[in-house]
Parts: sequence; structure tokens; C-alpha cells
Amino acid sequence: MNRIIAQLQQAWDGRTRREQQMLIGMAVLATAVVLWLGVIRPLNAWRDEAGRDRARAEADRVEVQNALARLAPAAGRGARGADVQGLEPVLQQTATAAGLELTTGMDASGRLGFRIARATSAEVFGWLAALETTHGLQPASLGVIENADASLQVEGAF
Repeated sequence: MNRIIAQLQQAWDGRTRREQQMLIGMAVLATAVVLWLGVIRPLNAWRDEAGRDRARAEADRVEVQNALARLAPAAGRGARGADVQGLEPVLQQTATAAGLELTTGMDASGRLGFRIARATSAEVFGWLAALETTHGLQPASLGVIENADASLQVEGAF
């Protein structure tokens, strides 16, 4: 290794001052080209690709939001933007106003489920009609069983 360095030092010293300056200039230019081709161009390409990916993702997000907006009316007209946490108080308040004892919880499919142990058909279907007209809510599932005393037991989910 020392021998190689000694040979390079001897070759450098054997050059004129002008040749040394030209070699330094050539080394600077070669370093600049290597940096340009090896670092700057790939970074610019990655930045441009990230911009295209972001634009594609934004377009996909808008498309998904539009699809969800189209699906919401078909899936019981949604809750007009209400989530499960905002939906439960609405169900409880309207059920209490209709004279129903409502029990809520998550059903097997992950929706907000409800159960009414005993009520008349007028109370239950009046409550469901009021939910639809006032809040735009329709149950995603509904099961009705008639009790021995002609009252109804109702289970469903929103």
C-alpha cells in the first residue's frame, strides 16, 4: 500500500503545476458527475414518483368516498354521517320517547344491535317509522317474535 502511495506521489510530483491544476479540475468535474448521476438524479426520481403515488392515492380516496356515498343510501340510508357512538343515544332517546325499553350492544357482525323484550306492535313499528322519517335510519337486520301474551320481542341491528 505504501508503495502505491509512493508511486502516486512520484507521478504527481513529476507533473507541472498546470497539469496538476488540470487534474484537480478533472477530478472535481468527475466527482460532480458521479454525485449528479449517483445521488441527485435518483433522489429527484424518487421525489417525482412519490408525488405521482400521492396523486394516485388522493384520486383513490376520492373514488372510495364517492362509492361510500353511493352505498350509504342503499344500506339503510346511513345514519346521515352518524357513527355507532352517535347512533346509540339517538336510539335510546327515541325508544324512551316511544315508551320502549331498549337494550343495545354490538351484534355478531359488528353493528350496533338492539333488543326489546316486550312491546306492542304499534310501539315497535311506530318507533322504527319515526327513526326512518326523523333520522333516516333503517335497521340492517330485524327479527320479531310474538310472546305468549301477544306482545313482541324484537332484535335487530343498525
